Amino acid sequence: MRSFEPPAQWQPLINAYLEYLALEKRQASNSVLAVSRDLAHLTVHPLEATPAHLKTLLAKRHAAGAAPRSLARLASSLRGFFAHLVQQGLRTSNPAEGIKTPKIPKSLPKALGVDELGGLLRPFDVADFQLRQARFLIEFLYATGLRISEAMSIALLTSESVSGRGGSSAESYLDLAQGEIRVVGKGSKARVVPIMQALLPAIQAHMDARQKHLHSCSSEVPHSALFVSARGGRLSVRQAQLDVARFAKLAGLQQHLHPHMLRHSFGSHVLQMSQNLRAVQELLGHSSIASTQIYTSLDFSHLAQVYDSAFPRALKREGAGESDMDLSSS
Repeated sequence: MRSFEPPAQWQPLINAYLEYLALEKRQASNSVLAVSRDLAHLTVHPLEATPAHLKTLLAKRHAAGAAPRSLARLASSLRGFFAHLVQQGLRTSNPAEGIKTPKIPKSLPKALGVDELGGLLRPFDVADFQLRQARFLIEFLYATGLRISEAMSIALLTSESVSGRGGSSAESYLDLAQGEIRVVGKGSKARVVPIMQALLPAIQAHMDARQKHLHSCSSEVPHSALFVSARGGRLSVRQAQLDVARFAKLAGLQQHLHPHMLRHSFGSHVLQMSQNLRAVQELLGHSSIASTQIYTSLDFSHLAQVYDSAFPRALKREGAGESDMDLSSS
């Protein structure tokens, strides 16, 4: 029985495919990394792999405890990789075609309830800048439906940071003059998200606090990012997640708040009020309508009550400095 060749012998084939995904398909770096990890499980030369080899690979991953979603992603990575080899003329057939994986159970996205949103979005007097920024980030994500990574990539539109109207094709930025946010999301796909009028006072208040914070950091070249770190640089996604969870806990929320829950709340409420699936798909930046359709499975009657009683009132700011709760000493 011939022994397997070491992975290093076929790594150039994998590297060429990963480069194809990154440069030609313009997939996000995290997506390319996930494919790389999946293909690292191969134990036979890609040019010699058979359907039986790949079925055995999936069976072993399943026996090792891999979740259905992970197995489905592995199968997808294999199909794409071998299809690329066929396209390049390196193989005559795709051994991963037709491989079945366990069905992924459909799970509904978590959306915050009316009382939870009302508690988070009412005015708070917070002395600490990072907590104040986290409060604004919660309101910002709920009002725009952005992914947390998209929000962290946003820069302020200035004559110095953007050359000409529209800026760089790879840049996300906030344009208050036009009342919109240009977002470059997954797969480097750009979309425009309108800024609701009710959010403008919150944005201005954050920008004022942000400017004072950057001045206190004594940074010679202030960062252009909308959300900044304690040291004046761009706020990382991980730190933003921690700050949001910290603020939510101090505000009395009884569950852990992940930023993605705010995106789900936005999508659910907007779909309920508009009944326009395509518009919600465009606002959320979903590449497939199937990703948006999951919101149609939610309890629309409940969501209507949440939106009617929470969304307009929650985003209404009754004056700077007013507070129902002081977190500065927490």
